[in-house]
Order: sequence, then structure tokens, then C-alpha cells
Amino acid sequence: MSEAPSPSPAAKGGELGHRRLGTPAAVAQALAIGPMFSTAIVLSFVSNPVNGAAWTTPLAVLIAGLGVLAIAYSISLFAKKYQGAGAIYEYLTRGAHPAVGIFAAGVFFTGTLFLGGGGIYLGLGILSQSFWQEHISTSTVPAWWLFLLLFLALVLILNYVGVRIAIGAMLTFAALSFTPMLILAVTIIAKGGANGNTLSGFNPSTTSLHVVFNGVMLGILLFVGFEAAASIGEESHDPHRSIPRALLGTVGASAVFFVLMAYAISTGLGKAVVDKGGWAFNPAALDQVATQYIGSWFATIIDLIVILDATALALAICVTIGRGYFALGRDGLLPSFFAKTSRHNTPWVGNLVVSIGGIGLMLLGLYSHTLDRFVAQQAAPSREFAAFLVAATAGSFAVELVYLFLSVAAVWLLVRDKAAWWQFVIVLVAIATPLLGFYGALKPAPHNTTNLNWLALYWALGCVVIAAIWFGICRVVRPQNVANAAAYAAGHHGVAPLDESLDYEALPE
Repeated sequence: MSEAPSPSPAAKGGELGHRRLGTPAAVAQALAIGPMFSTAIVLSFVSNPVNGAAWTTPLAVLIAGLGVLAIAYSISLFAKKYQGAGAIYEYLTRGAHPAVGIFAAGVFFTGTLFLGGGGIYLGLGILSQSFWQEHISTSTVPAWWLFLLLFLALVLILNYVGVRIAIGAMLTFAALSFTPMLILAVTIIAKGGANGNTLSGFNPSTTSLHVVFNGVMLGILLFVGFEAAASIGEESHDPHRSIPRALLGTVGASAVFFVLMAYAISTGLGKAVVDKGGWAFNPAALDQVATQYIGSWFATIIDLIVILDATALALAICVTIGRGYFALGRDGLLPSFFAKTSRHNTPWVGNLVVSIGGIGLMLLGLYSHTLDRFVAQQAAPSREFAAFLVAATAGSFAVELVYLFLSVAAVWLLVRDKAAWWQFVIVLVAIATPLLGFYGALKPAPHNTTNLNWLALYWALGCVVIAAIWFGICRVVRPQNVANAAAYAAGHHGVAPLDESLDYEALPE
């Protein structure tokens, strides 16, 4: 365990906003999991009869949710002790060792460029083009990449003018998205689905434990992004309480929501359809049940709220990425211009990094013919969708690797604090969860780049190599900054005592 370092004289840059954010803001950031977006896209992966859970998808999602809740608990142990704009970087630097923190930061912030700094914009472009074609006009359809650039510009503008505005947009989009999806689930269950309500989807003997755990591994991907709540620690008035609450509360509530949606959609389609891949291989499955059980007009609403939720996800990831690169620039581990802030106290240079992921993956979707193989294999309907799938999976691999680092380091926190035995059990579950995630995603053959997941693994390993090279350069060129990593957050942004006479949420920008 490393002690809190002394502030580095090299640490410099702009300042983030005042400590005005509370638990609602942390919850908004934790919603980077994109519950509605994940329900529409990722949940179908879990139902895959080839390498997923098929009919036992609800059980697989329930077990995955419990595993990720254990990871959230492990991260909350750090959040109760440390806070900083770099979040994961500061947690591992101060809670484990500077070398671990810096290397993990490289993996995490490179991986998130694939996941939410690029992949989500591909998803928004594809979803928006599909929505236009189905509900607005079939004669004149804008290119998907135009929608991508439009959403990228929107996210950058909202994050430039202030984090409170961006977070307000996230909460609004999430609130608008949740109600229609809940109405759909309740309606399907109330009507008995295709063959009546049954709990057989929670019975492992319906398939097998092996099949269930294949789905568990994929189900972990539903929750990737919840750790984004930690990125607003320096701007929260009580981060040691609000961020752990947001982490645990959001993961727990999302787990219940995902289990409900998994049960409702599988029940609505029916066991025979799900077991034949009618959910996994049908991108319109959510529209299908919405139309069947409520009406085509409701399917239009569902399509719209998925786009809104994906926009909220993009906003949250931009907050995380921007503050991460800001913290690394401030501590002298990246060029100092990354630590520049706008007159609204937002890290505008760090925010711009998301454009590298967004535009880079846009070019891959347009011109990378190596991704055409997945269209030919019917693993993706188009080249741009294949780019989205590979990028999202690669980003998930990188982030899950950092989850593993955090969970292992959490054991030391528990030993130091002489924690209770049950806390060790939870953290051991947290350690096992990403390992099982890797196993479930990479078990299918072939084990080469003709397999989408394995190509994603090589992209993720690229993130690891970049992180290792970057750390090596920092270690040689800026050894003092490496030794004093995360010192700025420790020395200049300790949590000040609350002034109980102030309403922090109501303070002006």
C-alpha cells in the first residue's frame, strides 16, 4: 500500500468546478451502463443459443448482476478513501502502487475510447439512421456517419458548457427512457407472453449450468461503465458517501431492471423462438414484442428512447474520459495542455479526446474491409455494425481487466483495515467475475481473428501494449512525476468540511 504522496511541483493546469455535485449527479454518471441501450443491444447477446444462456437468460443476468455488484462493492472501498478526477487512476495509485495506477489508467482510458469514446457514436449513428428509415423517410436517408458526427458535436458542446448541464441532460434522458421500457415489460408479463408466465428461465436444469454460466460471462457486459460515477469525485461535495451509494445503488437497481427485461422479452418471444436464436440474431426483437403486445406506435417510442439512453451514455463517458486525461496531464504524465480547462471549468482538451475514438472508428466503419468477414458470417448486418461490435467488446475487455486490478487491490485494503470475513468473500467474488467474463467471451472457437471476440481481444491487447509503452516512457523521462502520481488530487483537493448552512445542489454555476 502506497502512502499519499506529496504534491508534485510539476502538477499544473486548470481547475475543475466547485464541489456542488451530490448523489444524483453520481447516479447519472453511473448510468453510463446505458440500461435501455444495453437492453436493446447487449441483452440479446446473452440469449445467444450458441455461446449464451438461451432460455435461461434471466438467471444468467441475475448471477452476472450479483457478480458486478461485488465489483461495485470493491470499487466503493476505494471511493470511501480516495477521490480525484482520474478516479480509477487515483484509486490504484494511492490504494496500491503508482506503477499499478499509471499502467491501469493507460489500459482504462485507452479502452474507454473504444467503448464509449468511439463505439457508442457508431451505435448512435446506426440506430439513428435506422430510426429515420423506419419512421421518417425511406426515400432520403442520411448516412449513418452524419448522425455520428452530429451526436459527437452535441456531446462535446454539452460537456464544454458545464458538467451540471451535461449531468442534467443524462438524468432527463434516463428518466424519459425508463418509463416506456417498464410499461413494455409489465404489459408483456400481464398478458402472459407467448406461452404463459413461467419461472423455468430461472431453473438451470432447463438448459444446464454450463449454458447458464456462458450467459453470465456475456451478461457482465451489460454493466460495464458503472464506475464512471467516480470521475466526478473532485466536483462532489461529499464524494466519500455519494459515490459509493451511486455505485452500489445503480448496479443493484440496474440488475433488477435487466432481470425484469430479460424475463419479459424472453417470455414475450417464447421459449421455442429464444432457443432457436430468434432473439439473439434478430436486431428487431425488441420492436417485435413492442408491436405485438402494445402496438407499432409504441415500438417507435422504444426506438427513440434507446437513442436517448445511448446519448446519456455518451455524455457520461465523455465526462469520465475528459477528466481522466485532465488528471494525467495535471500530474505531468501527459503533455500539460491536457490539463487545460474552459471558462466553465470543464476539461475541454480532455473532452476532445473522445473525437479520436469517434472519428477513428467512423473511418474503420467506412473503409476497413477486414470487417467485411463478419458480415459474410452473418455475425453483423453491416461493416459499421461489425466495427461497433468489435470496438465495444474490445473496450469491455480492457475495462474488465482494470476491474480485476481493482478487486485484487481491494483485498489489501481489507487486510489493512482488518475487515470482516464476509467482506473478503464479496471481494473474492469480484475477482472471479471478470475472469469468468473473459472465459465466457473467448471460449468459442475459432481462436483467431475470424472470431469477432478474438479480434476484439487483440484490439484490447493493443491497449495493454500502448499503456505499457506509455508507462515505460514516463518512468524514464519523468520519474519524479511517476513517483508523485495522483499527488495533486491528494494535496490540493482533500474533501473540505461541509457547510451545513449551504444547499450545494442549488448553488449557481
